[in-house]
Amino acid sequence: MNRVVLALGLLTLVLLAGCGSKALQSRPGTSIRTGQAEASARPLSPRDDPEWVHPKAFHYYTNGVVFELSGYIREAAEGYKRALQFHPDSYEIRYSFARMLAYLKRYEDIPAALEPIEPRDVDVYTMLALAYRNLGENDSARAAYLQVVTLDSLNRRAYAYLASSYQTRGDLDSLTWGYRNMARLAPDDFALQYELGKLYTRAGHTDAAREALAKSIELEPGAGNILAYVRLGELYQMTEQPDSVAIALKAALAVAPDDIVINRYLTSYYIDRDSLLEALPYARTMARLAPDDQAARHRLALVYFGLDSLDQADSIFTGEVAAGERNPANHYYLGRIATLREDYFRARDEFIKLTQIVDTVAQGWLDLGFVYRKLEQADNEVGAYRSGLAVVRDPDDRTRLLFALGAAYEFSGNVQSSVEAFDELLAASPDHAGALNYLGYMLCDRGDRLDYAKGLIEKAITQEPDNAAFLDSYGWVFYRLGEFDQALPHLQRAAELDNDPVILDHLGDTYKALGDMEQARQWWYKALEQKPDDESIKKKLGL
Repeated sequence: MNRVVLALGLLTLVLLAGCGSKALQSRPGTSIRTGQAEASARPLSPRDDPEWVHPKAFHYYTNGVVFELSGYIREAAEGYKRALQFHPDSYEIRYSFARMLAYLKRYEDIPAALEPIEPRDVDVYTMLALAYRNLGENDSARAAYLQVVTLDSLNRRAYAYLASSYQTRGDLDSLTWGYRNMARLAPDDFALQYELGKLYTRAGHTDAAREALAKSIELEPGAGNILAYVRLGELYQMTEQPDSVAIALKAALAVAPDDIVINRYLTSYYIDRDSLLEALPYARTMARLAPDDQAARHRLALVYFGLDSLDQADSIFTGEVAAGERNPANHYYLGRIATLREDYFRARDEFIKLTQIVDTVAQGWLDLGFVYRKLEQADNEVGAYRSGLAVVRDPDDRTRLLFALGAAYEFSGNVQSSVEAFDELLAASPDHAGALNYLGYMLCDRGDRLDYAKGLIEKAITQEPDNAAFLDSYGWVFYRLGEFDQALPHLQRAAELDNDPVILDHLGDTYKALGDMEQARQWWYKALEQKPDDESIKKKLGL
């Protein structure tokens, strides 16, 4: 009851202040009389006065005001609606009615209620936008808000909605426009500058992005704005300014030394640049800050491994396995560590575990085969490669396994099986230069199918004309064919490219075949310098 009395009192004050004649404007800026003639008017007839309003319209309108002020929204809406029946051109009545519809969430009725109003002002377009948003009519809402900012360029709420709408549509240019205007209206908002920097980056406007991010950091240089430093670092990386990347990230670390994002970023940054020693302190910090983060521990172990700090790397990977972590990378690196230490039995066990966890990747089988060779277990080496071929399906991985299998057969003296493995490889990858050369050299070194071998090696050289091993093979096949003059230039070129003792030995043999023993002995001695325990070369020199 007190609220009703207060409302009536307020309404009385409004009327006494003369607002009764202005409340029912036909359009913004135009007042309407309440039906009582003013002293200066010429009241020939009330209905002849364009500002005259029907007394019932005023009655229902004032009832609506009272109900609205009293909190009776439904009754207020009804009052305004009935007032419109007697004065349909009133801006104030229509807008008040639409406002009550919004309170009642009758959004579908708002456009029709506001439609007759012309010209429309910011309030009308804002109310229309509200209705369209709640009706899910995003295009209409967007159009209404565009009208709002046209009339009121300081309306931040409208820009915020427009930006959100453009983001949903994926309209990057319009989204940037929205954020640029929001940043204009709130120049001290570091978050808006950060978002604007992101958008400029996406659009490829690197200078504008750098300026926005720098402004964001200037406004908020503390730990609460770490991502701006990260984005600035990424921007410098995109524009290939590596020194600036480090400067930006280290500036971030100065304000937030224990921020895991910055430490992770710096770790990756230095790893990518092969600066593992510089990556180490950040990798350690990551592992300290996130002791339960497997990825952080793994990254630290990789840095240790790359720095040949095998004990530290071994400790981390072994701890991961002991904790029940079945990441195949743990066994891979433990196998690699054991191989580097020449602990081939442990390496074998780790690589076996690796292939048990993931058997469709060639690398595990290749590493296992290598360890078997070091253990002088030729049959097991061949078996590892054949087991891999039974399960691996990736064409490139199968090529690697077939190459290793062919080499393993040749190493154990099973030339026929080696030829079959390389034939299978070349059937699938006829331009594989390494396989062409390997098979061609293996055949010519045994004096077998020399013309076929020569064709294989020629095809390999076509792809890699400056490959010393291929040139040596080519020269050697000419040697086996007895064409020593043809062999010499290819072997000379190979010796210029590589000081390999096999190449030097072949060059010596060729000079001998050409009758130049002085040159032959010179090249044999060079070969012996590279391989001092080679009994075959010693025998040629009479040593």
